[in-house]
Amino acid sequence: MSSASHSPPRPAERLLALALRSDAQRESVLGDLHEEYAARAVSSGSRAALWYWLQALSIGLRLCASAALEPPGRSANSASSPPHRGDSLMRTLDVEVRHALRALIKRPALTGILVLTLALGLGANAAIFALIDALVLRPFTMDGVDQIVVLSHTRDNDIDRQETVSPADFLDIRAQTDVVEHLAAAEWWSVNLVGRDEPEAVLGFQVSAGFLPALGVQPARGRNFLPDEETQGRHRRVILGHGLWQRRFAGDPSIVGSAIQINGAPYDVVGIAPEGFDFPWGAQLWAPLSFDAEAAARRRSRYLTLVGRLAPGRTLDDARAQMAVIGARLEEQHPDTNRGYHIRVHTLAQGMLDVGLGPILSLWQASAIFVLLIACANVANLLLARGAERQREMAVRLAIGASRSRVVRELLIESTILALVSVPAALAVAHVSLGVLRGAMPPKLVPFVAGWHSIDVDGRLFLFTASLAVAAALVFGLVPAIQAARPRLAESLKEGGRSATTGASRLRLRRGLVIGEVALALPLLVGCGLSILSVQRFLNGPQGYNVDGLLTMQLVLSEGSYPEEAARRRFAERAVEQLQSIPGALHAAAVNIMPAAGGNSTRTIEIDGRPNPDPANPPAADYRTATPGIFETLGIPILAGRGFTEADREDGQQVAIVSQSFAQRHWPDVDPLGKQVQPGTGPWLTVVGVCGDVIHNWFGRRNYPTVYRPLAQAPPSSMALLIRGSGDPAALAGEARRAIRAVDPAQPLFEVMVMTEVLRERTTGVRYVAAIMTAFGGLALLLAVIGVYGIMTFMVTQRTHEIGVRMALGATRRDVVRLAVGQTSRLTLIGAAIGVVLSVALGRIVEAGLLGIISSDLRVVAVVAGTLVTVALAAGYIPARRAAAIDPVIALRAE
Repeated sequence: MSSASHSPPRPAERLLALALRSDAQRESVLGDLHEEYAARAVSSGSRAALWYWLQALSIGLRLCASAALEPPGRSANSASSPPHRGDSLMRTLDVEVRHALRALIKRPALTGILVLTLALGLGANAAIFALIDALVLRPFTMDGVDQIVVLSHTRDNDIDRQETVSPADFLDIRAQTDVVEHLAAAEWWSVNLVGRDEPEAVLGFQVSAGFLPALGVQPARGRNFLPDEETQGRHRRVILGHGLWQRRFAGDPSIVGSAIQINGAPYDVVGIAPEGFDFPWGAQLWAPLSFDAEAAARRRSRYLTLVGRLAPGRTLDDARAQMAVIGARLEEQHPDTNRGYHIRVHTLAQGMLDVGLGPILSLWQASAIFVLLIACANVANLLLARGAERQREMAVRLAIGASRSRVVRELLIESTILALVSVPAALAVAHVSLGVLRGAMPPKLVPFVAGWHSIDVDGRLFLFTASLAVAAALVFGLVPAIQAARPRLAESLKEGGRSATTGASRLRLRRGLVIGEVALALPLLVGCGLSILSVQRFLNGPQGYNVDGLLTMQLVLSEGSYPEEAARRRFAERAVEQLQSIPGALHAAAVNIMPAAGGNSTRTIEIDGRPNPDPANPPAADYRTATPGIFETLGIPILAGRGFTEADREDGQQVAIVSQSFAQRHWPDVDPLGKQVQPGTGPWLTVVGVCGDVIHNWFGRRNYPTVYRPLAQAPPSSMALLIRGSGDPAALAGEARRAIRAVDPAQPLFEVMVMTEVLRERTTGVRYVAAIMTAFGGLALLLAVIGVYGIMTFMVTQRTHEIGVRMALGATRRDVVRLAVGQTSRLTLIGAAIGVVLSVALGRIVEAGLLGIISSDLRVVAVVAGTLVTVALAAGYIPARRAAAIDPVIALRAE
């Protein structure tokens, strides 16, 4: 590593050099900091940069504060030479900074309140920026990550970017492109590891030989896959993830070149991935992806994720132009399957981004900005109040020759110092917030969120927060500075003049700020209410099945042990039989995909007698195969016809049960019983029943048309086993494991969980939305109440003399309270009215952007608006009561 990489941040070094008074100080302090920075940068450059910034600010502020507290003549007398003309600007700024520091130090309580208020607003934005930076902007850290691309083959209205390419299209694209190198496909691979320890299910991927080269990754041990290992018969090779190698094989180097048992078949270990590499989605091992002749010809089944690397000298635009040509060629050559599909090229970060993450983070960032604006409004109100107290000081300065621009500049410097001083506290708020977020994420989901481990407070976050603080200083400091620089000189210079502090324009500005705070707080509170309702609906609302009392478990049958349908059928039947024999078990069943599962299975659908006018875009439905008893076990009602029975065997009539939404979509006016439907390329099925709809997935599979088949007629290789018990379902877990070991001792189970926990895990995203929105709503409410209280307290204080006159003329305490509360009610009602409009508009935007996760509800808007107005009136009532208790004699003497 070069020495340049150990150089501290140049802006911080220059700022500190300006604060240090002598060359000796600069040489000593900067030298010591440079050495310490170089030592820290060896382990983490970003942490070292953050440390250096904090040290520079701390030392610089201490030096400035000590200089500000020195007598004015001391520093002047210590000068050894007269000032040079080139130094005039820096010396002027130095004087103004000292003056601003003295002004802030004189009012420590007010300064502390201002810093804390800004720290909350800046900290909220810093935390959200850290999430965006780690999860969206820089989720991957491979070498040359900007050159890695993801290809999707989708229609115009599709939002998915992964698992969207068919095997035949992949092979054609790879053969025709010269802009993208090492184009590789990746397919999910559920793996059972047997041997050396208990059977274990791990996540793997089958990938093309160019997969690791496309990502710029070299195995830490061994070699990469060879191109000829993509052929059937030579594909039993595997590269182990570093963590799996350490955990299950104790880091044994001799494992490379040895064979291990995967899915009941021997696989030769050819390499070990480098430490930390688990792409994609927490993969623990990789094997060559190979296609037989049938699979290589598939164009309708789109389940591959494509990654590649731009060829040297090629750009993203070059790749997009070439893929447009290739896509059009495939559409022309295969119109039945490819019409309307386009090949799109994304960066790695864009292509692997979860479809819901971008809108959620955008919502959080917008909310954080709202919180910062409310904080700025509060700070501006406090600065206006302080400016009212300093009107005489400003008038004197203007009267003896100071320019208005200099007064404005000094006050803006004061605001900037306030904002910068709040940065360390804001970073502390962000650090705590990010720690809470990291701790709340279920460990099993962390591998599926790229960049999650890199979320932290670093130098980039410090620079962002400092820049935002300077921008905020302009927002909250400019108007009070301009107001303070425009006093009414004659009135301000009079002893006891009150008009200067009670100008109508200043009061209008302060009232406008309070209205703005209420208007901005209401949408955040509405978003908080809608998020909480959505969480309750997803967790506790109707799911289409009975969540309580249900134990679930997942398994994948090994291809070596269960290569044929008959073997898979026998396993499922024996497993269900063993589970039903457990004491306390009421019902048991097996199904390929259970509700709230992370994966899904869909099939294109053909309806007998209703040919599809667009063969390239046939209708689709979720596809489920299940044993008899699945509807009793899940508690899904049969609305018409019957459920599955033991008579629905492989050699019997091919039957299906469809969901209510399926029947309504395809047979809206006729009885669906006895109708024929064909899922995918399978046989024609006779509909024998209609069942209720189920929410299979909270994000995109609510009441989706579904076809159920008897598992005996189409036994899958992966399945979920379900047990409904009479008591606590978790108590059945141990017996369930023993029951499956009795069927096959080498068959591992994974994700053995009660259904309520499965549902909580699957709704982690919406619960995160609710939690963050609740935090933002609470901050907004707190800041808005403080703002209302502050303005009412100030206004009551300014009108003390007027209140004394009113009471002397016969006004009662009730009249005074009514007067003050009336002002509060007018401000809050105007702000609430504006906020209602913003809330309705924001609700519709959020509902569309988050695909219905959060649904707008006018009742929530009305309730939240009423609550905010009530709380604001309570905040205004306290200073009103205090005003009513003032002795009229004292009030009449008030200046």
